[in-house]
Amino acid sequence: MNVPANKIRLNKDLWFSVLGNKMVFGNSAISKEFHYTVSFGNRSGFFDLHLTNNTGKHFTVLNVSHQNIYEILPTLLIKIKNSIFDLSDFDENQFQQENSIFYKIKEIGDLTGELGVLTKKNRIIIDKESNEFKIFVDQLTEKHSVNRTELFEIKNQKEFYGIVKSKTENYFIIKSPYLGDQIFKVNNIDLDMNSIFEKILGIDIYEKILDNINEGILYLNEQK
Repeated sequence: MNVPANKIRLNKDLWFSVLGNKMVFGNSAISKEFHYTVSFGNRSGFFDLHLTNNTGKHFTVLNVSHQNIYEILPTLLIKIKNSIFDLSDFDENQFQQENSIFYKIKEIGDLTGELGVLTKKNRIIIDKESNEFKIFVDQLTEKHSVNRTELFEIKNQKEFYGIVKSKTENYFIIKSPYLGDQIFKVNNIDLDMNSIFEKILGIDIYEKILDNINEGILYLNEQK
């Protein structure tokens, strides 16, 4: 298979790469004979998902106009947030009462070397009472570019992520423009793509997309 530049591996099978106006990704456990491409359609005006095999043949799985995406974007972002993240409100008063310490994570790459200890069955399990989470927090705050930061220094920032350590618990907090102007506590993160797409699209639409993917695989296998 043609290896995209700057391929980022999520584990031994899953990988992705961002190339200009498209994102390429694949799953070696399923097949090394083809990969998926999400094209953002800067020129065509259409967002599309297609399969590509080793010979460069394509099969379109999904095609949606930019106009339709813009109309459903607010609802779509909410669905994506709720499908991937299990969030709850950050309690600033509790933070202050427990004399908590906030560590701001400078680079998302600082997390990748340690997340394996928390990942079980394609979910990042944030069990604050577990030894795994305590080990994760200790390793992250001691070994990586994680800065101890006063909460007032980052409250007005549009985006940040980090770890809170208090006398009673440790936990993630996050603020992102995609989540609104609010700080959230991160309880769990779902990495199971089947689960995520089913929650975002609904079972009927997702099953239709899976049918299209299977049809595309059969078609591309015939084009070798």
